[in-house]
Amino acid sequence: MPIITISRTFGSGGAPVGRELARRFGAEFLDRSIVASVAERSGIAESEAEGYDEQLPSLWQRVAAALAASSPEVSMPPLPSGESLSGGAVQERLSRLTRLVIEEAAERGNAVIVGRGAAFIIGRRRDAMHVHLHAPLEARVRNLLTRAEEIPPNARPDAASLSELCKTVDAKRAQYIRRLFGVNWLDVSHYDLAIDTGSSTIPVAADLVELAVRRLGPGK
Repeated sequence: MPIITISRTFGSGGAPVGRELARRFGAEFLDRSIVASVAERSGIAESEAEGYDEQLPSLWQRVAAALAASSPEVSMPPLPSGESLSGGAVQERLSRLTRLVIEEAAERGNAVIVGRGAAFIIGRRRDAMHVHLHAPLEARVRNLLTRAEEIPPNARPDAASLSELCKTVDAKRAQYIRRLFGVNWLDVSHYDLAIDTGSSTIPVAADLVELAVRRLGPGK
């Protein structure tokens, strides 16, 4: 079964599309569970590890718990003892562990992996389909505003804040991918399929990916 990686601009629906694909293929779903696994292996709190995860800004970290749907955690053995986190080594250490978690998921196969540069970690292999999701800024803000209804009013961001948040997160993700892999993450030539979710729905985007995987085969 395939390995599907999903790169996504912020607010374009990467997590819900990924969950739907995982359901359809009966696949392992890795998104926030990557952070949990990295934190467990590092021996640090998940909240601390999340501070380094794709370097998301503090506003998003404050509301992420309210917006993010739960996902199955991946059970993995810890790394051998004797390695510790300290000072400036934290970010490099967590990046290496993130790569390891994704590589192991790819070896198990039948996985849907959201973000974290998974397409560049896994690379071009016959069983992988690399997908990029994007949408116009206004469509992403509308999507986030809908999800923000779940947040208590005193913590709920407005449209202007979410617009800036989209730009900031996209810039941070661009820096993250450039620093680790030396590429432009928005260059669609890195992916097998690019979908504008602003002109479709989550089920339709999942339909397109599923069709590509089943009819063309991963990596085509």
